[in-house]
Amino acid sequence: MKDVNNMNHFCVTNFRRIAAASMLVFCAVLGAGCSRNSPRNGERLVLGQPVTKQLGNDEVHSYTVNLDEGQFLSVSVEQHDVDVITKVFAPGGEPLGEFDKPTSGRGTELIRIGAETSGDYRFDIYTLSAGAEPGQYTLQQTALRTISEPDRKILSAVKLHQEADGLRAKPETRRDSLPVYEKALQIWREVGERPDEANTLRAMGFAYQRLDDPENARLHFGQALEIWERIGDLRSAAFTHVIFGVISKKQNDYDAGLKDDLKALPLWEKSGDVPEYTQNLVRVGNDYVKLQKREEAISYFERALEASRKVESKGVKAYVLGQYGDAQAAFGNKTEARDFYQQSLALWESLKQDKAVSNLKEKIAKLQS
Repeated sequence: MKDVNNMNHFCVTNFRRIAAASMLVFCAVLGAGCSRNSPRNGERLVLGQPVTKQLGNDEVHSYTVNLDEGQFLSVSVEQHDVDVITKVFAPGGEPLGEFDKPTSGRGTELIRIGAETSGDYRFDIYTLSAGAEPGQYTLQQTALRTISEPDRKILSAVKLHQEADGLRAKPETRRDSLPVYEKALQIWREVGERPDEANTLRAMGFAYQRLDDPENARLHFGQALEIWERIGDLRSAAFTHVIFGVISKKQNDYDAGLKDDLKALPLWEKSGDVPEYTQNLVRVGNDYVKLQKREEAISYFERALEASRKVESKGVKAYVLGQYGDAQAAFGNKTEARDFYQQSLALWESLKQDKAVSNLKEKIAKLQS
């Protein structure tokens, strides 16, 4: 994720923000397999009929919805250990943009579309990483109606948010994104869309973070956190505590970073997100390594190791083992470190993750020198 550095698992899955085109769309959908050169046609989405499928590496899944000019479409996507980018195309085939949200490959996203012309709207979906493990998603059409005045306001806010995302992505226009986000924020508050209000506040926090303004970043992340706590979005609340921890640790305040990482733990657990809970245990273990508290660090790494056995993802298992190896190396335990590195190496090799493999081989060679 581009906006949050050194965030363990989050740094593996990038938070991409891409400018929207003229269409009033906010997308992050998933779909069913073909090559990266996606077909013109796609599987039809039908109101009230959820689609659950597996998305593998190097696949593109295409879906279409036939809309009349002036119709409003709402689609929800629940991601299960797969993070995606979605390309959206108008009936004539012209691209309307590429879209993604920071969900770390899990959680539900809401997509809203306003049709400017009649015809089939196509969604092409693929994974963010060339080495991503297969993951599952559930996609369903939740609303199809004539656009109302509140819908127009929602679509206007979506377009503003996407315009701001595009500005935020470039260092030279990053500050310009803030007043555009502010316009979207006012609309979300007017129409009472609290989750969208929180998402926009979070995006503003990322902008301030990239502008090296931690005070304003904390302010906006904190406002988003208040909303997520109020509406019961445990995953987003946990993620925000992780962000607070990253900001503190960037300022070399590892005690404060540890406190927020510890606050995130029960939220991940209550949300049922075992992979993120596991990686947060690693995060806490690394905090204790930085604080030179060996006993506490080893305790959390042991808990992470145990939790990782309940996770299907080889990538998460490999990550835990590699990080545990780093901790053992930091404490001067070369034999234990080498053992964890070798276990991690075998998993990364099976996943064909060349960069991780090369990195571990270098660490093993260093231990043996």
